[in-house]
Amino acid sequence: MSVVIPVAHDYNCPWCWIGYVQAFDLVREFGVALDWRGYELYPDELEWPEPAPPVPSAYPDRPATPTRLELAYAAQGMNKPTVERPRRMRTHNAHEAAELAKERGVVDELMHRLYPAYWERGENINEPDVLIELAQDLLDPDELAEVMASRRYAGRIVGFNKPAYATGVYNVPTFFIGGERYAEESYRTLQRAIRALNP
Repeated sequence: MSVVIPVAHDYNCPWCWIGYVQAFDLVREFGVALDWRGYELYPDELEWPEPAPPVPSAYPDRPATPTRLELAYAAQGMNKPTVERPRRMRTHNAHEAAELAKERGVVDELMHRLYPAYWERGENINEPDVLIELAQDLLDPDELAEVMASRRYAGRIVGFNKPAYATGVYNVPTFFIGGERYAEESYRTLQRAIRALNP
């Protein structure tokens, strides 16, 4: 099936860790190609939100219920990552590296390095030295360093909130399939959408 699926994503989003797995499941099942589109949840100009304090339950004996994210992990057959990860990690450099990888035809290979590095090993994938090491044998290290320093591809990377909303992306990941947007969806829903392209 010669179908290209654009995927709006950001590396430090837990829903995108699930989406990364879903995307390559779609590749294996349907032979689709992926168009990774960088969206920064926290671009430089956006302040980091302060975490809200927990709200005590009015019923302390009430059993815990799974969150929507926990249910999404379960539906995908994934375990919630437990590794300590860099907090407040911005992702612009990682998106710059991906744009260079697109031009060199190795973006999927780079995704297979960046997502696990962050979610499974807790590496700071926005640090230039870490990115250069992860992209070893995929990208020229001197060119990658220049790309990050000059922000060569900044115009291709979309920031939240208003710029992202203007492109129709309100959540990441968002999969664009058959003219529809599928945000934070189950794999079953994505399967149905792809099958509907060739009924």
